[in-house]
Amino acid sequence: MISPSNNSPRSLLIPAGILAVGLAFSAIVLAGPLRDFVKSHQTVTVKGYAERRLESDFALWSATVTTRGKQINQAADQMDKDTRTVTDFLIAQGVPKENIFVSDLTTTALTKSTEGMDAGVGELDGYKLDRNIQVISNDVDSISKLTGSAPVLLRDGVEVSFDPTEYYCTKLADLKVTMLGEAVQDAQRRAEEIASKSGRKIGGLRSANQGVFQITSVYETETPDEGSLDTGSREKSIKAVVSAEFELH
Repeated sequence: MISPSNNSPRSLLIPAGILAVGLAFSAIVLAGPLRDFVKSHQTVTVKGYAERRLESDFALWSATVTTRGKQINQAADQMDKDTRTVTDFLIAQGVPKENIFVSDLTTTALTKSTEGMDAGVGELDGYKLDRNIQVISNDVDSISKLTGSAPVLLRDGVEVSFDPTEYYCTKLADLKVTMLGEAVQDAQRRAEEIASKSGRKIGGLRSANQGVFQITSVYETETPDEGSLDTGSREKSIKAVVSAEFELH
């Protein structure tokens, strides 16, 4: 008698049949968990999202003027001169005087190391004065223009450093309420989709919890779990997240 070869068609068909049955069974098993989960629970909890794009309507420009002098009165005289140079420049750029805010002076004593002195001890070598100058405005275009033109002050001999211009949206409070409602509606659509897969329907809203409210640039793809408040871009993306629990029927 000749035994069938291990590579004969029949010997190949038997494992193939077993594999086919196994795959079919696996499909049934994998399709079941979501259906069984929904059937075994009287509520379903889902997350809903809402997103809007918003243009900033308020801006803050800020710069720090620095002067130095061997004598404090020399540094103070130079500070007065440079402060006038900066404020005159701002007014020439169309900034209303009432929108310009000048801070008090910060004074720092400068020292130089002297041979033979203990470490950390130095001889007085003059003074450094710092003053912050800010401009706030609802005219965002003018602030953006100012950001681009302000470096001309450096060529005028003013020692000045510029902070990144900050942009804000002042109407977020009302928008936030609207977006949370949209996020709940999105959560309802998601819950209906989940329930329909098991032949059930959703009922009333049991609870809704606000998640992180994100304010990012429109091109930002990653957001931290603790939330984000972007101030560096004029156009912003506002995102609201809600976790909602619905009854199941």
